[in-house]
Amino acid sequence: MHPDLLRWLREDAHWHELPQAQRLGMAWRSFWASWNRRLSDAQLTQAPPLAAPIFIVGPWRSGTTVMHELLTAATGLPTPQTWQCMNASSFQLLPAPPDTVRRARPMDGLEISARSPQEDEFALLCLGVDSAYRAFLQPHRCGELTRALDPSYWLASADAWLPRFERFLQGVLATEQRHGQRLLLKSPNHSFRLPALLRRFPNAQVVWMLRDAPSVLHSNRKMWRQMIEEHHISSVPWSADRVDAFLGDALRSCAEVLRSPELQSLPATRWTTCWQQDLAERPGEAVERVLHRLGLSVEHPDALQTAVGRVAQGRIDHYDAGIPAAAAQGVEALDAAQQAFR
Repeated sequence: MHPDLLRWLREDAHWHELPQAQRLGMAWRSFWASWNRRLSDAQLTQAPPLAAPIFIVGPWRSGTTVMHELLTAATGLPTPQTWQCMNASSFQLLPAPPDTVRRARPMDGLEISARSPQEDEFALLCLGVDSAYRAFLQPHRCGELTRALDPSYWLASADAWLPRFERFLQGVLATEQRHGQRLLLKSPNHSFRLPALLRRFPNAQVVWMLRDAPSVLHSNRKMWRQMIEEHHISSVPWSADRVDAFLGDALRSCAEVLRSPELQSLPATRWTTCWQQDLAERPGEAVERVLHRLGLSVEHPDALQTAVGRVAQGRIDHYDAGIPAAAAQGVEALDAAQQAFR
């Protein structure tokens, strides 16, 4: 746990209501995380500059994970793995774990392992970056985290978070002995950072996942409740309406980025979209189409077919519930922004 994350947790008025042993344990982990991070950074003094990555973005629960799995298999490009993202401060000091134990994700049943392609947002959370995922830990404070949904915030604070992000990525390449290669990166949270990321990596390419907004919202309500129940470290009651409003803000921000000049002005070879339904029904074709639009091709067809079989075990839920008022404007904004791609 990075000291910045621990500091944020301690700012909560209810921090001292936690058991003393729990608070001391987090402080102890923060101390060792800082020490391990310094040791890891010392190994990167000769790391070459990062090549422009490929970013897989879009709203949470829009199919980014499946696209990440399939593009990684099809291209063989390096990408952060679960064990690296969950041990962001120390993974360079550890041997890679065996890829034997698989666990089904609670929100969709998709199996992951220590060596699976993973969302690098968890690494940024561990490294103290002001992630929206802090709300998993203290959900009653999600209103404070709306800044993490604002692209202008990430542009203004780039000097604070980009160096940490880049050191993590350089560490991933160093661990895999793949210096200088392009990285394939997936995080729905990067949707909010996209203007800043495109400024930093002007030759980056973007894959934006699309899914009908009501399904996105309901899938997020399910996922966020599960993640909060599993990871929250506060006894303070959290408000479902407040989380719904937070999700509505996230969908509205995604809509604004999808329509933004920074994205719309990119040439056709630099960005493309893919509907989650197309990816679910015709995964091989969808991946080939995305790669073709980016000027790339399937380098490992057998690995792609194996990955297609693996992700087919995941579950796609369908919803017929109404839209909560707190998120209605966000759902409407996202559907309107996605109309151009139907």
